[in-house]
Amino acid sequence: MEIRKILRDSIKKITVSLLTIVMLSEIHGAPIGNTAAPQLIEEGFFISRNSWIDVRIGYEGDFVGNARLKQTQEGSGTVDTFQQYTNSGTATLNILDRLDVFAAFGSSRICSDWRFTDTSGLEARAQLETLYHYLWAVGARGILFEWDHIALGLGGRYSYAAYKPSLLTINAIPVSTSGAHCRWKAWQCDLDVSYKIDLFTPYIGVKYSNVEANLGPFSTSISNSGSGSNHFENRSSLGLFLGCSLSTGKYFMLNIEGRLIDEDAVTISGDLRF
Repeated sequence: MEIRKILRDSIKKITVSLLTIVMLSEIHGAPIGNTAAPQLIEEGFFISRNSWIDVRIGYEGDFVGNARLKQTQEGSGTVDTFQQYTNSGTATLNILDRLDVFAAFGSSRICSDWRFTDTSGLEARAQLETLYHYLWAVGARGILFEWDHIALGLGGRYSYAAYKPSLLTINAIPVSTSGAHCRWKAWQCDLDVSYKIDLFTPYIGVKYSNVEANLGPFSTSISNSGSGSNHFENRSSLGLFLGCSLSTGKYFMLNIEGRLIDEDAVTISGDLRF
């Protein structure tokens, strides 16, 4: 019992430290979520806790400080910054407190800047901003194995958005955005482990992801090839994420998550169980 108490106290301290790092890092892909989420809210407002299915609705705010992308196809080199801000509503179908199948639908925008060599051989700097537009996502997460307060889980998600550019500047000079678009999509799979400590359930894991952004066609060059199009992809497919959920087991759950290495991002989300 003494060993368990020491372990619990140590994990609490580690959790607080990790969350402090997440909040103080330069973080303003797609959210992952807690592997233990399917069973954290044991009692809902209407559906019996003994039912083999239940429904949750919630909010998800995802703020990407830099997706860490690179230019491909028409261009080369890194993308200096790729920021994405998304606010979504979520709906989740839970099965046997082991599997979550969910969908998200919200509003999102991006801001990005990158450098390229124009047709005259000089380096140019492009800055792009988009209007808020619809973003949707579907995914699932499930608990593979449990032991005491520990849960091992697996998940996956696909997200898509088609943005309309509101501003494009080349070397600080505005150019037309008429007829142009920015299509963004991302898919990922993840493996993580969680540990329940009273009201808190911290988790940590790794993910494999593929992120793509397709820009253009613009009336001026935005890439090394001299064309008005450019494609971005993530520099690294592997990433690390960590977070913590808070729930009494009744009605509501709050979650905060940070994603590192392949992107700098933070997600704040909450769920209500019916």
